[in-house]
Amino acid sequence: MSSRRGRVRTGEKTVSQRAAEWYTSPWVVEWLDNTVQACTTSPGKEQFESWIIEKHGALAGRKLIETCNRRPHVSRAAYVPDCTPKTEEEKRTAMWLGAAAYYGVSKDTLNIWHEYSAENNLYWPERTKPPPKRRKAENSGQWMARVNAMLLEGHKAPVIDLDYARRTAIAEFDKTRDTLERMRTDPRAFGADIFERSRSIIPSPCVLEYPPLKKQWVNIDDAFRTRLNFLSMMHLGWRSAALLFEELAARGLNTPSAVERAYQRDSALMWRMVAAMDRIGDLHRKMWANFQQVIAASEYYRPLLKPWRDEDGLAHIEANRPAIHALMREGKFSAFDEFMIRAAEEVRTDFFYGIETCLQEDPSHAKKLSSEVYEAMGDLAAASEFQSQFSKTEFGSALVKHAAALERRTVGAQRAEMRSTMFFMDPDKVPPESPQYWDRVGEASRATRAMAAGWSRRVFDVSIQGVLIPMQAAAGPGGLDTRAKLEAIPLRSFNNMWKLLDGYLWRTAAELDRADEPGRVAREYGLWDANDPARPVASARGHIFKELELEVDQGARLEPKTTPAYVLHIPVAQAGESGAQSAHAYLANANAGAKEKVKTRGDASKKVDASGEDESDEAEPVLPACLPSAFKLGKKALKIFRRILEPPEEERDDAPAKGQVRWGDFENAMKRIGFEIIQTAGSSVRFDPPAMTARPITFHRPHPDSLLSPHAIKWLGARLKRTYGWTMGTFQRMEGEAA
Repeated sequence: MSSRRGRVRTGEKTVSQRAAEWYTSPWVVEWLDNTVQACTTSPGKEQFESWIIEKHGALAGRKLIETCNRRPHVSRAAYVPDCTPKTEEEKRTAMWLGAAAYYGVSKDTLNIWHEYSAENNLYWPERTKPPPKRRKAENSGQWMARVNAMLLEGHKAPVIDLDYARRTAIAEFDKTRDTLERMRTDPRAFGADIFERSRSIIPSPCVLEYPPLKKQWVNIDDAFRTRLNFLSMMHLGWRSAALLFEELAARGLNTPSAVERAYQRDSALMWRMVAAMDRIGDLHRKMWANFQQVIAASEYYRPLLKPWRDEDGLAHIEANRPAIHALMREGKFSAFDEFMIRAAEEVRTDFFYGIETCLQEDPSHAKKLSSEVYEAMGDLAAASEFQSQFSKTEFGSALVKHAAALERRTVGAQRAEMRSTMFFMDPDKVPPESPQYWDRVGEASRATRAMAAGWSRRVFDVSIQGVLIPMQAAAGPGGLDTRAKLEAIPLRSFNNMWKLLDGYLWRTAAELDRADEPGRVAREYGLWDANDPARPVASARGHIFKELELEVDQGARLEPKTTPAYVLHIPVAQAGESGAQSAHAYLANANAGAKEKVKTRGDASKKVDASGEDESDEAEPVLPACLPSAFKLGKKALKIFRRILEPPEEERDDAPAKGQVRWGDFENAMKRIGFEIIQTAGSSVRFDPPAMTARPITFHRPHPDSLLSPHAIKWLGARLKRTYGWTMGTFQRMEGEAA
């Protein structure tokens, strides 16, 4: 890592000269110039100080203002490192130190000014370069990294990708819905999930004083409430987004200009878009907090971070500097480690750019990240990219500007209409939230936070200590100190626990309902009526989803789940077509007659760069309406699908040993039948089906070992059956085809 030699007085320098010395672009230098000028003169200085008080509170805010008002250094100086920065993180540090030296302020002061301008999209120079275009097969981390790099070079914001946003929302909603159901039907998965979450819980000061066994079950209980609330927020956000984008597709609103014209005429549609944007935004903030706590609990970074909670219940994560300095002395602390430590301490808008460049410089750093970190990163990447469709596009800026202007002048019946869309709860039953600096559309944005706070307070009233304490006593010395012990929750206790919980949650949701929409709150959060015969329960037979059990018992055929086609074309295959096709024949038929160019994308780049040019344009084929009812495959791919789709009874402990499945083999099998694989910056992988009305599906890739566990195989199979109606009979051997 680079270290400083000091500041040298240099005098005035041009923008280009400073860009070269600071390892950045002329556009960034102009942005910093504008920011420093605005934050040190009226009225920008007063606006900045008002923001900092609002964000950090009166006491901490005043201290930060005092820091910013100090001028400890002469201006027009240069920072001179003792060695040339090599990594992206070292160049980033050199930029901040160089800029701070030139402006005569501390690095911390400049960071605070920049945070203010970045969060509020202020003081940007004019963008004159063309917007970035997504490249074919470019994963979310590469895309967000390249967009970040190009925006900092002065490129215009990218065009919103409505189809990509739709696919993301549908896949994430389905995954969340299925996960909530699995929490009620799979005791083993439930125990594993809650145990891992308990390791990242930051206890309140009073809990730290408890005896070890009490502290243990209290942390697990807190982990359950936290996880339940988190999944409720995920269901709410992704459901809102999925239903919105499915409606846009059903109405044929498939271009940004068409959607803009529609919401300008239809205020109800506009408020639905604002609701989806704000709910995902609120979820994104919660995901960041969760991700930071998971980093702090991971095996590699746990010794280097100090998580703690203050008396008001606010969580903090700080670097353990003595431990870090010890590693630095041994030459074992890298720029990647510094990057991850900072990501755990504070929200970084450039996180995906940084993680992508760091791992490109040295892929071995990935081994430092646990499977839990990778999974949380994948979920965060999906939310970050979806949110960026609204925060980093001209479409999103225009929507916010239009909605904010309308909100300010809306009164009477129009305001009632806005509230009827933004509030799915009775507004009189949730305390109002005070304005926050991140609110983009006034009361409309505050509605999302008010309902989230109201629901969280009620979720944190639940407890499963009635199950945990007896289990802890039966587990013997150490209590529930391993995942296996918590996974062994008795089936009857598990089902009774959820019946009580579902009853409480259902009644609580009903109390918050609007008078004209009974059951709305329960639908938004993905709840079940405890007295509903269709409510998911765990069974000794091990079916994750109830309809899979009915399929076995009653022969009820599972129908594939569908979604409105994004672009309407004359389909090649019709719904209900029964003829089996080989994977090659299916794709060949899909390509046949494809005479319309739907969209073009260039090849993916393995490097993060600021190039706005696509390397090639290829027309994508027009897809059939539906997936075929059967596929003929070679021996190897056939073996993968049949192993995944085996009934759960075959996963019992005394069942004969089955073949193993590696993640790469599963991906290849899905590619074989035409699915497109969309990777993220973490472990989340989306599979886009080769049919216009088939729903995309998302799974987490195992890390660091690529081998799927029997329980993970069971999860893949259950979700594929539910989503596409597949059975073992769907996949047939093609005679004569090579394995």
